[in-house]
Amino acid sequence: MVAVLRNRIFLLFLVLDVLAFSLQWINPKFRLPQVYYFGFAFAGFVWSAFRAYKDLSLAYRNILTPKPVEKISRSELSISFLSGNAYAYSIADPYAGQNHHFTKMQKTKGVKCRFDGRGVFYINDEVYYRMSQASLAINIRMENSGDLPLEVLAIRLENNLNLNYLKFSNDEVCLHGKKLGLPFPLQSGEFVLLQAKYEISASKDSNNDLFAADFKALPRLILHELSFDTRDAHGKRQTYVSKIETVSRPLIDLYVKQWREYDQEEYLFFAVHTPAGHNTPAGQM
Repeated sequence: MVAVLRNRIFLLFLVLDVLAFSLQWINPKFRLPQVYYFGFAFAGFVWSAFRAYKDLSLAYRNILTPKPVEKISRSELSISFLSGNAYAYSIADPYAGQNHHFTKMQKTKGVKCRFDGRGVFYINDEVYYRMSQASLAINIRMENSGDLPLEVLAIRLENNLNLNYLKFSNDEVCLHGKKLGLPFPLQSGEFVLLQAKYEISASKDSNNDLFAADFKALPRLILHELSFDTRDAHGKRQTYVSKIETVSRPLIDLYVKQWREYDQEEYLFFAVHTPAGHNTPAGQM
């Protein structure tokens, strides 16, 4: 009602109505029926009410209608590990790449060489064995979950091990079995499956006995931290970090199984594992 009464159209009609009403006092000959004055004021009121309703409706519609929010582009890299197949240990064949050596030894005079039924090689009735290297492969899903294209500049692997003679050395990060080339472009919504590999072997100042003995110091869980350095389309750099724990028991079991297959009881002793069919003497644990 206030908006109607304050409307310019209503005020204009009201002023004209007052002027027409005042004119009859100035000139008595100018007279109109009173219904004209009321009708003129009512017409101004109706017109003003319509204009006020239209203006208020537009104002309410602007208030109630949500304004579009400007979307701010963001960059984000999501790192996860494959469920049920997050990581796996493996161990190499101790005789891999040794064929030339075996042939040479078999041709050497005064050296008695043979393979037994298990495929174990003997030199002068002693088992020939080379300490095998093992590996750990961590399966990673890397996805650009942001709105901007990304470049992965570097990938770093670290773990919480601090052993003297057994080492986990960073090997490489692979895509489809080949080393990942960096920087690696990743479009928004795109993902790739990567494999980060550790090489497990004896350190440079170690020997096989010390390497085997260090298995006693392996923690039950090994914590690995993977860092991904990225740069988005605006040049902003950011590092994303993801962590995973691997159980050390499968690694130990791989070596124990191989040492037993090749009759390496010495390494089993150093690693505090009882050879199959034997009892550990008292005091050796």
